[in-house]
Amino acid sequence: MKSPNPLALFEPSTPFGGYLPFWSFLALVFLGSILWSHSRDPFRRTEFSVKTAAGTKVHGITVLPVGFRNGPVIVYAHGSGGNLMTDGNHLRQFAKLGMAAVGFDYDQSNPGVFDGQFSAVLDYTRRQSWADTHAIAWVGFSLGAQKTLAYLLKHTELQPQVYVHLSGGWMPESNRMNGVTVLLIHGENDQVFPVEDAKRLAGWLHANGTAATLRVLPGHGHDFEADQPVVFRLISEYCKAKLTPGYPQPEFPKLRTHSFLLCVAPAFVWLGLWICWRRKKKGDCIGETSTVATETVALPLTKWECALRGAAMVLGILAAADTALHQIPPTMVVSPRTLAIARKYLLAPQWHRDFETLATMAIWQGQRLQTLLTDVELSHYTMNELVNWKIEYPLYRQYVLSPVIVGGESELNWRRELWENFYPRVRHEITTSDAAENVVRFLREEVTIDADCPKRPGAESMWKTHIVNLEDFEILKVAALRSVSIPARLTPAGEAEFWTGAMWTFAPPPLAITWVE
Repeated sequence: MKSPNPLALFEPSTPFGGYLPFWSFLALVFLGSILWSHSRDPFRRTEFSVKTAAGTKVHGITVLPVGFRNGPVIVYAHGSGGNLMTDGNHLRQFAKLGMAAVGFDYDQSNPGVFDGQFSAVLDYTRRQSWADTHAIAWVGFSLGAQKTLAYLLKHTELQPQVYVHLSGGWMPESNRMNGVTVLLIHGENDQVFPVEDAKRLAGWLHANGTAATLRVLPGHGHDFEADQPVVFRLISEYCKAKLTPGYPQPEFPKLRTHSFLLCVAPAFVWLGLWICWRRKKKGDCIGETSTVATETVALPLTKWECALRGAAMVLGILAAADTALHQIPPTMVVSPRTLAIARKYLLAPQWHRDFETLATMAIWQGQRLQTLLTDVELSHYTMNELVNWKIEYPLYRQYVLSPVIVGGESELNWRRELWENFYPRVRHEITTSDAAENVVRFLREEVTIDADCPKRPGAESMWKTHIVNLEDFEILKVAALRSVSIPARLTPAGEAEFWTGAMWTFAPPPLAITWVE
């Protein structure tokens, strides 16, 4: 009996034979793309479900940096109306700085069940291999702050190393907390829990010998409005410094991104194998019928077919040449020859003025042509087509178009990276003043300020490392402002200032330099 052919399913005579190889190829490309995108995610998320002593289920999620092992943990309790879906940004902010983040849903309508739910989550967390049980912080916001504080006062044997009470009120309890570092954060204009409650709680903690720090944020309400992401960044920095005093600085996830071509390579290997098999199969069929037809005569091409093939060849050569012209010269170092190529082939007509302005500057030695072209393209495009304010050309030329912030910079290739991150934050703003506030706010949300951090060579490395000293933070402010076409410069004292449309004024300060004492 003849054994079945495992490849018979791919025969054209079968119902899916003509399409299955094609769909298999697409499926492999799709799976490879998912693998590639997953490798670019710096976090590992795991949903979990645990049971309380009463038998009810608690759903939660852990967010860990890639490669995280035996490190500090933050357990976060959201406020009224919150849930796991709304906790995502806060959990990522904790994980971004090198800590495991744990969030969970709890019954907000029944105050008597929180203790059992929180106990179950804490027990689950302490049993995980990635959790350092001697470096755990609790962060409670609003209702979550009230409930976690009440739990802490009743269960001092389970107390964390750090406790953060965010926008919570006064709890009239008499228990004492030993060895807990407490951070209280409150908005000056909080209408839910008055700031006097936070001051009263801080006084009570001090009187009971607990190390507590109160941070009152002037002009802010219960949820801190637009500054909420910055508040959580500062909380993350505080917890990291207190939980791991030997390594107080943030430890950002280091990705080992897989090559996209490597991820989709199995699809093309499969395609090649299938094509080879089909050719072999076709050859076998020709051999079997050779007794009927022993010679194949090739018909001559018509003039029309010859013309079409010739045109296709010419167009293919022109397309390859055009692609090479736009891809190869930008990777080369700036020189009279590459500048001439750029002027003739790579510039849109409206870019020539800006290009000549930058090309005459003596800063491009050793720099790639792509950096110069990017400065010209993004500066012109943002200023003329995207932002809602206009500035005079002399200001634009010197304080937007130019990538030079301080003399002697070796890093000039910062504009695209900053533009991609900061432009979405200012696209709806009407004035440079409002846009500058958004720029500095987002900058502090992404960058840690450490007075002892060594000086960086330029804005590019400042942004990539996400940790700068005070001097470099001012330089990075100027770069971020220029990236979105806000004229900016450094004063002789090294402070960032920007053009409002009528005058130069200091760039807005960040919400806080640090909360770590």
